[in-house]
Amino acid sequence: QVINREYPMTQSIWSKLFTALRGGANEVGEAIADQQALRILDQEIRDADTALSNARRELVTIMAKHKLAADRVSEYDAKIKDLEAKAVAALNAGREDLALEVAEAISTLTNDLAAEKKLSDEFGAYADNMRKDISKAESRIKSLRQQVDMAKARDSVQKAQVSASIASGGANGKLETAVGTLNRLQAKQQQRAAELNAADELADASTGNDLERKLRDAGITPNEGSANAILERLKQKSAQ
Repeated sequence: QVINREYPMTQSIWSKLFTALRGGANEVGEAIADQQALRILDQEIRDADTALSNARRELVTIMAKHKLAADRVSEYDAKIKDLEAKAVAALNAGREDLALEVAEAISTLTNDLAAEKKLSDEFGAYADNMRKDISKAESRIKSLRQQVDMAKARDSVQKAQVSASIASGGANGKLETAVGTLNRLQAKQQQRAAELNAADELADASTGNDLERKLRDAGITPNEGSANAILERLKQKSAQ
């Protein structure tokens, strides 16, 4: 019974541990993906540039075909007008049979003209659409490149800030350590100075110098080495 009660708890612990490990693995994967994000974007921009270059070459080909088709349309149109004029001249000359042959040639050219004009229109519309698509792609690639450049700049600045923060934190830690060492050194020096002063006082007391100093300080015993005492001796010597 005890085992049966503990088993679900053990299973729950393992389940939570597995979930935590899986979450940690996801975080590591996301971190790696973030580190490669700019590199991936650079590659995507290069791929887009390559595709755009191919599209420009295809546009040039389509524009050339459109021009050729348009030129053929102009040629057919000119031939038809020329034949129409000749057919009218044949009718005026009473040569209806000849005018009919010219009309048959005009019919053939008219069909060719219609087919060529349809092809020319299709090439023209396709070229116009390609120019619009290429222009949009160029704008998008330019915008993406600018965003990537700004992201790189922000990434560099943030890395610099992190490095500066780490360095500053380390410097502050070292500075605090140095200040603590200085404070301890100053405390030791003050303690040593106090001990030396105390030793001097004890030495003066043991030799009687301390009492004489106190009497001189009180003005009871003249200090023959003082400036006033020397000045008095000089005055007495001068008077003599």
